[in-house]
Amino acid sequence: MMLGDDCDQGLGRRCDRARASDWLDAVMASCPALFRGTSRAVMARLLEEAPVLHIRRPREILRQGEAASHLYLIVRGRIEVSFLDVNGNRVLAHLAGPGEVLGEVEQFSGLFCAATCKTLPGVMVVQLDAATILRHMPADLLLRNLAAIFHDRLTRDNQQHSVAMFYGAEDRIRIHLLTMTSPDIPEVRISQTDLAGFAGCSRQTVNRTLSQLRAAGIITMSRGTMRILDRARLEGDTSCGEQVVLNGRPRVAREAARPVI
Repeated sequence: MMLGDDCDQGLGRRCDRARASDWLDAVMASCPALFRGTSRAVMARLLEEAPVLHIRRPREILRQGEAASHLYLIVRGRIEVSFLDVNGNRVLAHLAGPGEVLGEVEQFSGLFCAATCKTLPGVMVVQLDAATILRHMPADLLLRNLAAIFHDRLTRDNQQHSVAMFYGAEDRIRIHLLTMTSPDIPEVRISQTDLAGFAGCSRQTVNRTLSQLRAAGIITMSRGTMRILDRARLEGDTSCGEQVVLNGRPRVAREAARPVI
């Protein structure tokens, strides 16, 4: 898929070394799950082949039902992941952030995209393909990292099912605000309509709940952006509280690592 004229290439073979080093720092700082356990030197060699793109305006980088010519590692910003059913109903499934990768399943499987991925303004991504990754990563490390990514997605999906089935609309709104932010990134760019889609309720319910949170000094809102001012109170006002989320991620028990037999 062509990204269009609103996409700048931030890193390429013609970039000077200082610029390349800045981008490498940014990629490493995002803690990319796909490349966990990979050295800085290996990432530097990989980035010599994979451009970093700055996408200034919203743009579909992967489209449901189409082939994925590349996969994308998010360095900065957020990307909406949405699904369109046979009746044309759009479901906003996830807001992907720095360190996450999109399109890797389709790249390695050769299957069509299962969802559409649309950038929010000012996103920076590394554009990769399966062949480039395989040239720079051992297969066993890649397999382990892919399995960890899928485990996180299963955990997130299970959490979302639980929230949708067992919690009221206002709690669902608060929970999604918690999961879409973190203490380090307290701000999320999302419309009330999309938040309503996440929470499975009406826009009127979202508007009322957000107004109450703003009046209580828990959040602020401006031009489609919501910022958490008091995370502790937001968790405390939610009946499930931190039992559901911990630092913006699903709270799950993790077993100690076991040797592979």
